[in-house]
Amino acid sequence: MNYKNIETVKRLDFDRLDTVVSERIGALKLLAQGMTKRQVNDDICRDLILPCVYALAQFIESVQIGGEEKTNGD
Repeated sequence: MNYKNIETVKRLDFDRLDTVVSERIGALKLLAQGMTKRQVNDDICRDLILPCVYALAQFIESVQIGGEEKTNGD
């Protein structure tokens, strides 16, 4: 049997991914901390920061490390 997905995942550069994601989170943090109350900044929050944080929250919810495993319907 050919397990293409497993082979693809094994080739991923997780160290680079970790670095790039950490850099982007840091940039979002700096951007968010420097926000002033202006319409353009509110639009940036709506269109960039909040969707990114939502995607990260979904990722964190999906990947459990230790502890109890999440099951559907329980």
